[in-house]
Parts: sequence; C-alpha cells; structure tokens
Amino acid sequence: MTFSLAERRGTVIVNISLIEKAVLARAAPMICKVYEQGYSMGSMMGLFGPGEKVGDIVIPPATLGFGTVCSITLNGVLLAHGIPVHSSFGGLLELRQRKPVRFVEIIKYDGTSLDPLEAFIRSGMTDYVGAIRNGNGRIGVGFREVPADSRDRVIELIERLKEAGLGGFLLVGWPGQPLLEIPVPEGRTGIVVIGGLNPVAILEETGTRIQSRAMAGLVEYERLFPYQEMEGRLRVMA
Repeated sequence: MTFSLAERRGTVIVNISLIEKAVLARAAPMICKVYEQGYSMGSMMGLFGPGEKVGDIVIPPATLGFGTVCSITLNGVLLAHGIPVHSSFGGLLELRQRKPVRFVEIIKYDGTSLDPLEAFIRSGMTDYVGAIRNGNGRIGVGFREVPADSRDRVIELIERLKEAGLGGFLLVGWPGQPLLEIPVPEGRTGIVVIGGLNPVAILEETGTRIQSRAMAGLVEYERLFPYQEMEGRLRVMA
C-alpha cells in the first residue's frame, strides 16, 4: 500500500464484490444510504467493468466489481505516520438509536483464516436494514489497539482521513480503559473501525447472494469516487 495522506494519491486496499449490473443498480439507493448514515469505511467506492482485474480477480462478463475500501487501509495510514496498530478482532456491533451499545459477536483475527465480517454477512447476522431505517441494528466493525501516547496524533489523522473520504473510525477510547466493555491493556488505546464490506451486507439481508472477497487487491486512490456519484456512474457503465 502506497497511499500518501498528504498528497492523496497512491494505492489503497479494497474489497471486491461481484454483482450483476441490474442488481447493483436496483440496490444502489440502499447502498448509498449505508454510506450516508456513516456505516461504511469512509465515503469512497469503486466500480470495475467486465474484464478488469483487481488483485487476482478478473471481473466476469455481465458483472460489475463493486469496490469498497478495506479497513486495513487505516492500519497502513497510521503505520506510515509511525503508529503501529494491532488488529484484535472483527465483530458485530449493536446500535440503538444510532449509538454504539455493545458487541454481540466477535471473532479474533488470530483464531481464524476467514475474514470475520465475511462470515457474519454470509450467515445473515447483520442488520443494516434496521440501522438505516431507525438506527437500531447490527453492523460489522473491527477492533484495533494503538500505543496510548499516540492517541492525540491518531485523532488528528482521523480528521485528515475524513477529508480524504477515508473516515472509517467510529470510536477512540482512552489509554488503558475498556472500550464498549472490551478490556484494553495498559499502555494501549482501543479503537473501533467500520468494516469495509458493510455496504454490500444489505444485499445479503434482502435476499441477494453475492460473492465478496475481503482485501482483494490494491487500487489507485484516484480510481475511487464519492458514493454520491454511484447511480450516475452505473448509468454510464450499463
């Protein structure tokens, strides 16, 4: 990953979901609602046509590759600024009236070879329909830890990432203090980040089975665009 926050250029890590053009066009308003309400990894997305290659995935005929920014991109940005990040687990976070309440499920990254959010989505355990309808639902997130003395620097970087459309941080805890009842060691600060695959989870919830690959490959940041442009770009590609 080569993304430079200062220059807003370079490669970022993306997830890819393979979806028929007509299905994606019908689902676009719901997907954009997930972005609009802040349940996505930033505000940027990508669309890749048949025959294009992302990582080792070649987009099949009559299909589009829908790209979402992977939350591991945030690890790369912090690391580039001298802040090491420990990824602890992926989980389902319960929302009540749009506020994070508690984790209802967690899968530790060191205990599985699967992406936890892929597993939650395929199992039908998310509830984005409720999240965008009335603020009561379950969304996919990741839990990270950073050195306690880097907290102020992280918050500064969060603001710059938001300006670049990569604002995937949901909560930042306090040094050595539990975050949403998750213990955090002394000398560390807990962080909750939004899951990158979240926008496509709503398709699975509404009966559309899709094929998704987390951390599918690297894409130039310049190839991404704000979610507000999604429907217009789909019309051009159709």
